[in-house]
Amino acid sequence: MAKKEVSNISGVLVKKEKEILDAWIKAQADLPAFQKGLITAKQLEEESSRFLKLLVKAVAGGNLEDITAPEYDEINKSLADLSTSRASIGFSPSETTNFILSLRQIFIRILQKEFDDRLDTLVNAGLVFADLLDKLAIVTFEAYVKGREEVIREQQKSMLELSTPVIQVWDEILILPLIGSVDSARAKQIMESLLESIVTTKSSMVIIDITGVPAVDTEVASRLLRTMQAARLMGAESILTGLSPQISQTIVHLGVDLSGFVTRASLRDGLELAFRKLKLKVTKAEG
Repeated sequence: MAKKEVSNISGVLVKKEKEILDAWIKAQADLPAFQKGLITAKQLEEESSRFLKLLVKAVAGGNLEDITAPEYDEINKSLADLSTSRASIGFSPSETTNFILSLRQIFIRILQKEFDDRLDTLVNAGLVFADLLDKLAIVTFEAYVKGREEVIREQQKSMLELSTPVIQVWDEILILPLIGSVDSARAKQIMESLLESIVTTKSSMVIIDITGVPAVDTEVASRLLRTMQAARLMGAESILTGLSPQISQTIVHLGVDLSGFVTRASLRDGLELAFRKLKLKVTKAEG
């Protein structure tokens, strides 16, 4: 790369920094994300100003090709933080990448004004700067994807926790109502939540209700058995409830052995049994 192009780009960035920043912010304000209120005008201005200053500083060193060099460390970190933040608040990939691409368009227009009488200088400097920002746009997109994946993982974790509530209905009695399919990830969450609750509440009875589980195959039955066995090791007896005639037939057909565990057809029956085992009695108050 000719030093002349680097000098031209660096010089224009320094000379026209305020003009570039103002035009860049205005261009970004047209984004749907800004219109929807995902980011405030103040945030947009602060992020743009911070990045532009970092870019001016990095380019001043004369390197416009290798963005893995130390002078670009702050820029790469800034883009990673920005992309992760925007992924978490609902920006689309194109809206996030546009942070860089819109700057490229603004700067090319500034270059045209500066070198309209020197076509070679305009073309060379424009190509060099466009290539640099294309590389930074890729960094932005990759960081966005990574940030979005992290957001999805956290959402999935939260959904698993919400879908496996362990409810203490009485002293020493826990109920775990299951709704939907039970895959390996959810089975792991079920066991962890249940065992933690047994320890926390010092419960001795656990009612696992599968009324809301649409189908039970060998794998699901095996996971339920392991959960009840783990509860037993923690000192809690398990009662499996919600066994419909269809599920009961399926379990028998599959040859799943539930003989070591107590089962009941309904949650009400299971709760009644738990009360009897703990020598508890619920009576209707007079009057």
